[in-house]
Amino acid sequence: MARLTRRPFLLSRVKIPPMKLKLLSALAVLLFMAGAVLQLAFSSSLVWAETEASIYGTQVLAGGLDLRCPLLLSSSESGMASAFITNPLDHPVPPLITAEVSRAGGMQSLSQTLPLAPHETRMVRWPVDDSDVIFGRLILVNVIQAGYGDLDPRRGFCGILIFNLFNLTGNQSLILIFAAGVALIVMGGTFWIRIHSPLDPWSDQTVKACGALAGVITLASLSALPRWWGIALALDAFALIMLSVIFTDFLLFPKSNPA
Repeated sequence: MARLTRRPFLLSRVKIPPMKLKLLSALAVLLFMAGAVLQLAFSSSLVWAETEASIYGTQVLAGGLDLRCPLLLSSSESGMASAFITNPLDHPVPPLITAEVSRAGGMQSLSQTLPLAPHETRMVRWPVDDSDVIFGRLILVNVIQAGYGDLDPRRGFCGILIFNLFNLTGNQSLILIFAAGVALIVMGGTFWIRIHSPLDPWSDQTVKACGALAGVITLASLSALPRWWGIALALDAFALIMLSVIFTDFLLFPKSNPA
């Protein structure tokens, strides 16, 4: 009975005509590549926004300012850039807080003095919307906390990507894009393995290479979510190298199977 249940699975590759096998393989590859490209474009766009923000506005050799912004916004919604200003000293200080927000007609600079009691943290917020878009799709925010006495200067920056998808909000688009990319990768990979089972050595190498690529691309997307743009940038670059190698060695010029 065990032989009867296993037999159709083992012979699934033999029963598929060669032309149909090629078409099904192409469909599986198309699904996988669509998911990989979608994930790669997603993480690369977030890295682009953060990279532009890092060089936008007044450059101060300081960091450590807790600045929080939405990753994505639709052109029809507004968001908030929120900075958390902390006084770690034992006496009150009134630091000057300056927010530099992008604007098509020129950068807008908004300054205010923020009195802080000892060890107090206060939040300052600035609204952003599609009137702040530059480069077609980006809102850039640069916030500087000026030094005051023993209080060291701090700086934070963030880039917000403007993206419209089916009248969804930015958060909804973010979830849908990430989920769609993962789903396409899993569907394409699973389908390819199913039609090529049992795997020969060449097929096994292809599955391992594509699995590694999927892992790197997914890690790049996950790294972009908390704005770890340095890690995401390195993973995106590595994924592009892996993608070109896999496309060339396994898809464009596959080595013939000696068996």
